[in-house]
Amino acid sequence: MGLSLLLFCVLLAPVELWAQSSTITASFGGRRAQHPGRVDRNALHLVRYEKFSEKTARDASSYRLPNDTIPESYVVELSTKVHEEDFSYTGTVAMRIRVQRPTSSIVLHSMRSKLTMVEVRNSNQLQLPIVSIEEDAERETVTFTTGSALQLGVYQLTIQFENTVRDDLGGFYRTSYTADDGQLRYAAVTQFQPVDARTAFPCYDEPGIRATFTIIITSGLATKVYSNMPLQSTTIVGNGLKQTRFRPTPRMPTYLVAFAITTDFVSARLSLKAPPSTISMELIAPPTVTSNAQSYGLNLGATVIRTVEEHFDQPYELPKLDQLAIPDFYFAAMENWGLVIYDQLYLLYDESTGTNRDKENVIATVVHEFVHQFLGNLLTPHWWSDLSLSEGFATFYEYYLSSTIEPTIRFSEKFTTEALQVALLLDCDLTVRPISYEVERRGDIERMFDFISYQKGGSVFRMFHHALGERTFLKGVRRYISTNKDRAVTPDDLFESLQIAVREDAILPLSFDVATIMKPWIYQSGYPLVTVSYQQGELIFHQEHFLYPESTISSNRTWWIPIAYNIQSENALETKQFWIPQGTSQVSLAEDSLLDGFVLVNPHQTGYYRVNYDEDLWERIISRLHTNPTIIAPVSRGQLIDDCFKLYYSDRVRSNVLYSLLHYVDEEVDAIPWTVAFANDNLGVLRSALIVDMSAFDAFSRFIAPLMSTVFNAVGFDESPNDPHELQDLRSAVIEWSCRSGRSDCRTEALARMVNDFTGSGPLPAYLKESVYCGGATIAERSLLDELWTRLQTLTDLGERNRMIQALACSENDEFLDAFLDSILANPSTGEWQTILSAVYQKSATGYEAYRRWLTRNALQIVTSIAQDPAFLYIVSDIEKRQADRERYDELVQLFKNTPLH
Repeated sequence: MGLSLLLFCVLLAPVELWAQSSTITASFGGRRAQHPGRVDRNALHLVRYEKFSEKTARDASSYRLPNDTIPESYVVELSTKVHEEDFSYTGTVAMRIRVQRPTSSIVLHSMRSKLTMVEVRNSNQLQLPIVSIEEDAERETVTFTTGSALQLGVYQLTIQFENTVRDDLGGFYRTSYTADDGQLRYAAVTQFQPVDARTAFPCYDEPGIRATFTIIITSGLATKVYSNMPLQSTTIVGNGLKQTRFRPTPRMPTYLVAFAITTDFVSARLSLKAPPSTISMELIAPPTVTSNAQSYGLNLGATVIRTVEEHFDQPYELPKLDQLAIPDFYFAAMENWGLVIYDQLYLLYDESTGTNRDKENVIATVVHEFVHQFLGNLLTPHWWSDLSLSEGFATFYEYYLSSTIEPTIRFSEKFTTEALQVALLLDCDLTVRPISYEVERRGDIERMFDFISYQKGGSVFRMFHHALGERTFLKGVRRYISTNKDRAVTPDDLFESLQIAVREDAILPLSFDVATIMKPWIYQSGYPLVTVSYQQGELIFHQEHFLYPESTISSNRTWWIPIAYNIQSENALETKQFWIPQGTSQVSLAEDSLLDGFVLVNPHQTGYYRVNYDEDLWERIISRLHTNPTIIAPVSRGQLIDDCFKLYYSDRVRSNVLYSLLHYVDEEVDAIPWTVAFANDNLGVLRSALIVDMSAFDAFSRFIAPLMSTVFNAVGFDESPNDPHELQDLRSAVIEWSCRSGRSDCRTEALARMVNDFTGSGPLPAYLKESVYCGGATIAERSLLDELWTRLQTLTDLGERNRMIQALACSENDEFLDAFLDSILANPSTGEWQTILSAVYQKSATGYEAYRRWLTRNALQIVTSIAQDPAFLYIVSDIEKRQADRERYDELVQLFKNTPLH
């Protein structure tokens, strides 16, 4: 199966992008879909593919500031009346700028502001004439031309302006919430990363330009104002207004500036005393927050900042570190220095109502943002092209450090399933960008917040963390931070610091250097496939660029690959390591000790590459898994499953290898391998593709259902106080897969529990509702399905409506499915019709047959109403693709059909 079908069927991506030569990237589409660094493998359908702009000659020179002048300090003064629901504001920004080269032009960023006064004064406070003001909407800049050239030295630039508080989650924007008295209130907050500080006030809006900021906000008397630094003074100015002034910040880029105006928000505080630093911490949240959630977030923050300080051997440098939770935020959170702002879902966790996944998200998010206080804030990537120096590090450390903060959660292992394997999935086409990629325009800068910066960047840093050794890598990172703080950095700065640590610890041969080894991973897209064979007492390792067979362009890319492998015999385990150099396609090593044992390459999946074996070596591994799965670590079992699926889809292993490997899971009860197996890019691909063939789908279901017997009996439907943390997600997945695969005991139990929840006699835990309702709907009678459908009509929350639609689509009642599908033509303008249609045909072969009947029954009405809608055309194209590629699975389906019934 080719990459295009894999991504089309599983990820629902616009496959035509992959056929073009433009550089592309992938990120989660839709607001608040995910924490960018943490991925639910069953939510991959939310992936959005985008092309970068074609490079032009103008890009290299026109979209960056000339830097003839740079700012040294800002005083930003805003006057607002958000408390009166007046969203206009006025402002003054006074900048101390330094002229670095004689020039008659001052160029900076400005967007959305109406400039009402501009003046330039020299060091003697003499005003200099401005002969023209030119705004460039495309470049988002304003140029002030002076009557005579400005000479080297310091000048004062003052700009007065008018603007409005935005309503689109960007720049300086408003968000609404319900106060204690039930009234709707507004708060105003900032989200400036990457290039939206310029939409709030004129500024030099580039990440490599650092200056100090003094923030002054005028607002209503009843409001509370927050910013990066502690309060300096509050002054009553009359007319029901007050002016809040904050202490100057350290030097920092504009995207880290933050301020917020709230009313009725509640807060809790604590203080941390030196050593290593004295920090005042405050958690601010909407009035609906519970005391448990407030306390958990505040205390977690204190634990995390101390953990990060200790790990990097670097004290936090600001006097405060506040956390603000708000109802609407574009990202999960933003690392503004001293004032981290969160979507409330990623900061406020209450054990009495939240799920285990909610808790994971809160811990990981706080760690991610607090790592940024050092890697991102204290030192900042020189430009957005190297965003991974910030986001890649934060992604790696959010798992690595979270595992020490909460050892009961398997964060280190989850990195492979949520970050590394997702990056491998998406990074296997020549058109995908490398980690470091030059961008200039707003849209392209925003596209850099993608799987490459986060997941791939984090995976590559994790690989070198292991390849160089934890001690040496940490020594290098600590040096990187301490020698580059208060600076803008490039990958060369990181290479240099790691090289010094490597040389001191004698980790690499003298002929190796870190820059040479790391550069292919940073500046080349893709990753290698390492194929291992055993011939005449030699292990042969071969590297090639992992691409799918449909790629029309060949690639001779190679990498410096850190190879680790285990030789496992009956009573001994031997681990060996070496490097495959870039430019070398094959390395052979004598290995007489293998005998009847097996070799496992890339144990714990520490390397960012895939591994294939010759058929004999695959048989040795699979044989041991059938005998004793625990002889191989859970992460490595998951890796074998993930690699084998992708090797099968790319025609690199035969169907019998995958079939044999899957048979071992009938004894698997660990959450990590099952998470990988159930993923939408593994078993999910088969289930999705075989839906168009009833006999093939039934064979697949008959094969997979018995394999889940052991884990189904182990997890059950009921929680136990002694359940490990990861069992919630595993239980939910096992119930959904078991019921949809036809297990009668699963369906019967799910139906009973669904009815109890629906009637209120036995509420389900939040994490189980979707799976149990889907399982129950498979065998529910028409009358009960109609009751659920009636309930759907009363739901107003879009998330709840979608969950109910997904549950109803699991039904295998032909009469109900026909009626459910017919309903979408009654009012297609609502936009919900495509959700219903997609859910029904994707859930089961029964649903697909209902879709076909619907097409026949309503052909004329479809033509006149939705046939030209892009969403419908996409659905038709998706189904045609499934049908066309169904034959690719003939050999595997035949193995399913020939499997003896349990």
